Amino acid sequence: MSKYIIKIIAFSAFTFVLFNNINSVYADSYLPSVQEDDWGDDDWGDDVWADEAVSPWTLTGFTEAAYGQFLKNNVVKSSSSLSELRTRIELNYSHSSFELTASGDAIYDNVLEEKHWLTRELNIETSLFSNIDIKLGRQVLTWGTGDYVFLNDLFAKDWQSFFSGRHDEYLKAPSNSVRFTSYWRGVTFDIAWTPEFTPDKYLTGERFSFYSPFTKNNIAPAENFIVNQTNEAQWSARLATTIKGIEYTLYGYKGFWPTPVGINPNGIAYFPMMNAFGASVLTPMGNGIINAEFSYYNSLEDRHGDKVNIANSQIRALVGYEQEIAKSLTLSLQYYLEQTQDYDSFTQTNIFKNEQVDEYRQLVTIRLRYSTLQQKLIYSFFAFYSPTDEDSYIKPSIDYRYDDNLSFSIGANVFLGNKAHTFFGQHESNSNVWLRARFTF
Repeated sequence: MSKYIIKIIAFSAFTFVLFNNINSVYADSYLPSVQEDDWGDDDWGDDVWADEAVSPWTLTGFTEAAYGQFLKNNVVKSSSSLSELRTRIELNYSHSSFELTASGDAIYDNVLEEKHWLTRELNIETSLFSNIDIKLGRQVLTWGTGDYVFLNDLFAKDWQSFFSGRHDEYLKAPSNSVRFTSYWRGVTFDIAWTPEFTPDKYLTGERFSFYSPFTKNNIAPAENFIVNQTNEAQWSARLATTIKGIEYTLYGYKGFWPTPVGINPNGIAYFPMMNAFGASVLTPMGNGIINAEFSYYNSLEDRHGDKVNIANSQIRALVGYEQEIAKSLTLSLQYYLEQTQDYDSFTQTNIFKNEQVDEYRQLVTIRLRYSTLQQKLIYSFFAFYSPTDEDSYIKPSIDYRYDDNLSFSIGANVFLGNKAHTFFGQHESNSNVWLRARFTF
């Protein structure tokens, strides 16, 4: 169904532009009205040709080369974690009644030894009424207050991009969706409908390995990692307002777990049904900003937590604080808590008792960001640490913008852990360094 939505959007938008606006685009919009009197001697000082009309079309893009290398031996096929050349094309059309956006990447991926096209955006946005906007088509959706920690943001994520060192924009994956946004007396209501469930781009063994409790070590099944997909819809909703400088938000979700955390009777992984609801607040405090967020994940196919092959329900909570602690130096801290519901049942049915997650899994993060040379040079350090899992994930990077067109980035993804099965510990062999060079046009 989604592929037909995309085709309809593209055809309808371009048809509307060509047939309804051809006169204004190619005539009235570009030539000023000139009367006979305008040719008088007194009018030569006022150049009627000076104000050139601005085209409603904009075309931009970039070409980027990226390379990453594993720091340790890995069981995946390639010794490179990243090796690609991509060119992005972004085309926008701005009309008084709508906005048309299209962008995509032409990619040569040497790790997977393939060439492909990735449509990043292809959507049309317009106002149905004075207080209702609609955005239809392929788009990137996101909300929530966490920094690299997602509670109520259950839109698709690309974890392969995140672990490999691609630009942060690629962590948020696109989906074919319809989003309605309404505004009423200081309250904003969003609802997003994705007619075909779009899961995370999780690890499959093509680029990164992961731990298997059955083999007791890391595996890289790649094309042999079979997951049952679903073409059912998912819904996300948000209600937000600001009162006396404090942002309050409520969230709701109906769909599936974004990663395949279920095993069906045939032994094949799949996405169990899951609903979620939550809330967040964000407000200035002292010289910084504090945020708090809560979410409850209701695992519909395991309501009592006694099904060993399906993830239990969870309560997730986050509190964070950000402040500029010195000139051009920003510090951000977060504390995250994840409680597994029906833990007694979970323990009794778990066949891998020595590897089960704690009932209260804790995670703390820190981000340091320092900019200099008029923000041309940016040093960034981000680290996750779990005191319960006794593992960590460190992401340092340096970004240098040589001029308006040319920029360079270098960084690393380093995983550490005392146990081979923990969330970050299993990825020690996936640790890598990377670099990117981008030319923008």
